[in-house]
Amino acid sequence: MHLYKYMFILSKVLSFFLNPFIWIIILLIASILSGDQRRRKKLIIICLGITLFFSNPLLINLILIQFQANPMPMKSNEQYEVGVVLGGMVSFDEVNAIPHFNQSSDRFIQTALLYKTGHIKKIIASGGNAIFVKQHFAEAEFIAKSLIDLGIPKEDIYIEAQSKNTKENAEYTHKLIDSLGGLKGKLVLITSAFHIPRATEVFEKEGLKIRPYPCAFGMFPSATKLDAAAFIPTSDSFDGWARFFKEIIGRIINTVTKQ
Repeated sequence: MHLYKYMFILSKVLSFFLNPFIWIIILLIASILSGDQRRRKKLIIICLGITLFFSNPLLINLILIQFQANPMPMKSNEQYEVGVVLGGMVSFDEVNAIPHFNQSSDRFIQTALLYKTGHIKKIIASGGNAIFVKQHFAEAEFIAKSLIDLGIPKEDIYIEAQSKNTKENAEYTHKLIDSLGGLKGKLVLITSAFHIPRATEVFEKEGLKIRPYPCAFGMFPSATKLDAAAFIPTSDSFDGWARFFKEIIGRIINTVTKQ
């Protein structure tokens, strides 16, 4: 098995165990099972400390803002042949067998706007079946259908529905572009601002010239203000840490697997 496949499996395992909420659950279970009263008390204190630390919004916001790309709006005269929008904006309801746009749906909105305003002539929707979705579902197909429903011509949309991660997004997109006769100039890479630095590196490593277009901004400078709200614990802070660790793992894998 290729090194990257090993690293990909490892990344999923690490992403699970590097979630602070999982640590809290483990500590709580350990405290309940502990027969030593003093040890139980220590475990509960540690659990409380971890909860207060990782639920603090100011701390995670200060970290995330450093990893998120700044806005890179298009100039009026910027035009590109192809825009590639990465999956991750669609969640699948397995009970009702219905896909839904999620909190990253600004990727879809910005792609449509870039096309409608003439900044891109063609669109590649890149994203296959989610790993944990049992039913057959290709995100790129849903994205393409939604773009067509907005009035974008079918012939201007291409589907890459095999990829399951950023590296495969780049590989299969490259193959698709080559099958279409290649690409002149840069392609516009459309994905979330927090994801765009790593995605750009992966696509450039694949040999593609990139014009990054960050969107779906999850963090704004105002979120780092030192006020009363900055010290109120939030459940969203745990989600922020989960995203942070996932991104760090992805960047480490990119470095380890560099040719």
